[in-house]
Amino acid sequence: MHSKRVEMPSKIMGMKGMALRRLSLAAMTAALAACGATSNQPEPSPLPTVADQIGAQVAWRDGVGGKTDFRFLPAQAGDRLIVAGAPAQLQAIDMNGGGARWKVDLPHPVAGGVGAGEGTIVVGTLKGDLLAYGYDGQSLWQTRASTEIISPPLVADGIVAVRTADGRITGFSAADGSRKWQYQRQMPALMLRNFAPMVTDHGLLFAGMAGGRLLALRLSDGTVVWDSPIAQPRGATELERVSDVVAPPVVTGNLVCAVAYQGRVGCLNQNNGTPVWSREASSYAGVAVDDDQLYLVDDLGNVSALDRSSGRSMWRQDKLVARRTSAPVRIGDVVAVGDLAGYVHFLSREDGRFVGQVSTDGSRIAAVPQVIGNRVIVQTQAGNVFALSIKQ
Repeated sequence: MHSKRVEMPSKIMGMKGMALRRLSLAAMTAALAACGATSNQPEPSPLPTVADQIGAQVAWRDGVGGKTDFRFLPAQAGDRLIVAGAPAQLQAIDMNGGGARWKVDLPHPVAGGVGAGEGTIVVGTLKGDLLAYGYDGQSLWQTRASTEIISPPLVADGIVAVRTADGRITGFSAADGSRKWQYQRQMPALMLRNFAPMVTDHGLLFAGMAGGRLLALRLSDGTVVWDSPIAQPRGATELERVSDVVAPPVVTGNLVCAVAYQGRVGCLNQNNGTPVWSREASSYAGVAVDDDQLYLVDDLGNVSALDRSSGRSMWRQDKLVARRTSAPVRIGDVVAVGDLAGYVHFLSREDGRFVGQVSTDGSRIAAVPQVIGNRVIVQTQAGNVFALSIKQ
């Protein structure tokens, strides 16, 4: 099953006894069938033929480690891009032209990826190691989390927050790694394995949770500020009732927006969790927002734009169905998404038409593309990092 880790929305986890663990294996089989790992899934849409209108091209590329099934996200540390590689490597790449500034071999394979901020780089491993380095690659401290760290550590306001496979969110001191607080809740019998990054704004940490909920914690002490539903689980079976927020939430103005698998997409007031709007949707990829629109990749691969204030449909692009499209990212006047064959597609934010396309290395772009400066950064599952540029 390990080789199938990213060929489904996320691995389905059983939490209560052997019977449910067996059920989770059956659920995984069904989910794989629904998400492209079996012949029951429609063939990927043909690669769209695109006339380039934006001068999209590869500015530089670099390699880090080998092939991986994990969805590693690069992190920015000053003028360097920090990337985790398989099986157990951390590397700093020059942001402007590529090329390694330094490399660090880690004691165990990386699982959740890497986070950076406030002069500190933090990486989590399959064994639950939490390792901190300076921007120069020098070791600062190390500690242990309760179990495997499954999403990128969040570094902000003197706190390093991590999510672990047992459903806990723990805050550590960014100065010395001492534990400051821990949040834990009762988990449903079945849930999707949650690789999604957590995000922060105005001293709050936002995390998508099982059961279709979005959680806001005070970053300084882990206090629950609010816990609100994005979607209500429904269905006749436990598998049908799986409705988890496994894509990263996004913050815009006073809103925090998120989407649930087999659920809904919507925006909430970030101060109190009150819903502003929501509508039916299902996604394990995620959303992006700007001042006017929310961009959504659903679990079929359709890319849509919704009015940010009301959720009204603006446009839909259906030429990427079954191409296992990544979460979207907005840069300038375009929206970028990656696919299963290593292509990055650029769509007009006005009407969703294709305006550019770049090929990388032929392997899947599963992680959320990053916009850093005036470039789109993608990390492929073959272990390569690409910086893409467009004319703006």
